[in-house]
Amino acid sequence: MTADPGTGHARISRALERLCREHEAPRISLGDFLDAFGDHGFGLLILVLALFNAIPTPHIPGYSLVFAPGFIVLGVQLAMGRRTPRIPEPVRRWTLSRASFTRFLDRVLPWIERIEHWVTPRPSWLTEVGGDRLIGVAVILLSMVLALPVPFGNVPVAWALIVLALGHMEEDSRALAWGLVLGILTVAWNAALIAGGAVAILELIGYFK
Repeated sequence: MTADPGTGHARISRALERLCREHEAPRISLGDFLDAFGDHGFGLLILVLALFNAIPTPHIPGYSLVFAPGFIVLGVQLAMGRRTPRIPEPVRRWTLSRASFTRFLDRVLPWIERIEHWVTPRPSWLTEVGGDRLIGVAVILLSMVLALPVPFGNVPVAWALIVLALGHMEEDSRALAWGLVLGILTVAWNAALIAGGAVAILELIGYFK
């Protein structure tokens, strides 16, 4: 990725902008993204998948379930200690129109830039192979929660995954730690929503008996 002249390390937002600006073809493939981000591929793929779930949209039952297999595949590879994602060649050829990517980038870039203000390289055991394995397990568990059809529950999970993805891409152990904490909180939030919904249903059933 390109380096930010003020900090000397790669900026995710700048790399996304550069890919959009310099890519001349009318469509951008997943392989183009992975090549642009090099060994930050895991974080990139998790980030992109999570962004589609983080942007509030009309509730569509099963919408988040579509993304769960992708998260699980990436999480398993991280948990196995892989440093770069293994993506089948047909999947690498999946494309998105440059116009669609530009519109998508216009919506998410301000949020990424805000998070980047406090994301910077902070090496620790979380940024090494052992930490990758833990992050992989967390991604798997969060993807399972994300797949649940819980109103108001998916967006917080997606943002926990976004923080983990940015922390992984920037090798920021503090961001990774915050992502794990947010993950725990979002799991608890979803559990509370499910429990509250179950209680409400039981009370409703008892009311009509």
